[in-house]
Amino acid sequence: MSAFRYLAQNWPEVGAKLSQHLSMVGAAVLVSLVSGLVLGILFTRPGLKQVGQALVGITGAAQAIPSIAVIALIFAYTGIGARTAIIALSIYGIVPILFNVVSALLLVPAEMLEAAMGVGMTPVQVLLHVELPLAAQSIVTGLRTTVTLDISTATVASVVGAGGLGDIIFVGLSVVRPDMIVAGTLLVAGLAILSDAGLALVQRNVVSRGLVHTP
Repeated sequence: MSAFRYLAQNWPEVGAKLSQHLSMVGAAVLVSLVSGLVLGILFTRPGLKQVGQALVGITGAAQAIPSIAVIALIFAYTGIGARTAIIALSIYGIVPILFNVVSALLLVPAEMLEAAMGVGMTPVQVLLHVELPLAAQSIVTGLRTTVTLDISTATVASVVGAGGLGDIIFVGLSVVRPDMIVAGTLLVAGLAILSDAGLALVQRNVVSRGLVHTP
């Protein structure tokens, strides 16, 4: 039985696992994005920029931490279930977003900020109309990284009873069903590719054309 035949014959069950996967990833990415933006903006304000500079180094190093280590740590406190996966994915996913937000905001030229203040803009207006537009390219890039990481990491989260597409792969491994393993892998890979392509399209249409450098 081929992977595609397995998908066709078991689509109701596969669709339910896909829905679980998307729900976990969607909830985690939303938490990571909001938290990353809020913390990134907070730690790049005057008086806290040294903290922001330290965060760049910390978050840069934190990206090397294996995802399974984060899941195992959260599992030790929250036990089995989707909640464990969402918390772990949120923590793991915030790192690329926070790194990119802080890095981009710290790199906004001081001359531009002074010019904006010189024409009468308030600090909030400077943030909304100067800093965030200039940082948008980097922020969306961080979001793309987080989404891709969370989609793959959610697969591993199946080992803590979170459900999702990982169930198909791990069941296939346990009963030696290559068709299930390949089917689950294809779905995860396809989901990651489609999500990244969709966000790349968003990046091209939302970020100013003069600021977009990625293909």
